[in-house]
Amino acid sequence: MRVEIADRQGVLPCPRRAIRAVVREALRCSGRGGAELSVALVADAEMSDLNRRFLGREGTTDVLSFPYGTEGGLLGGEVVVNAEAAVREAARRAHGAQEELLLYVAHGVLHLLGCEDGLPAERRHMRRREREVLKRAGFEVES
Repeated sequence: MRVEIADRQGVLPCPRRAIRAVVREALRCSGRGGAELSVALVADAEMSDLNRRFLGREGTTDVLSFPYGTEGGLLGGEVVVNAEAAVREAARRAHGAQEELLLYVAHGVLHLLGCEDGLPAERRHMRRREREVLKRAGFEVES
C-alpha cells in the first residue's frame, strides 16, 4: 500500500499516521490489499473549485473521491478532504475535528472501493462501514 498525503490547508495539523491507518483498515475491511492512493487535505476555496470543475456543483463539500482504476491489481485514486468543513462539523458533534477529518478519509476511500450512498439503504451501509473502519483504526467516531 502506498499513500501519498498532501497538506494544502492551515486549520488542522495533518494526522499522517492516522490517515494511513484509516486507509489501511478500509482496504482490509474490503478485502483489498494493494493500493496507490493520494489523500489531499484542503480548505474551502480549493474544495469549492474542485466541486465546480469536476462535479458542476457550486459551493464546498466535505470530501471528493477520484478513482483512477486498478492497475496490476492495485486500487488507484485520490481522496480530497476539506479540513475547514471538518472543523465546522466537529463543532456540532461529540468528537474533535481530527476525528471528523478521518471520517471523511474513510468515506472517500470507501467510495473508491465502490460503496455508494445515494439511496437511504446505501447510506446506512456506508455509515456502518465508516464506523467499522474507524474503530479498527483505533478511532471511535459516530458517522
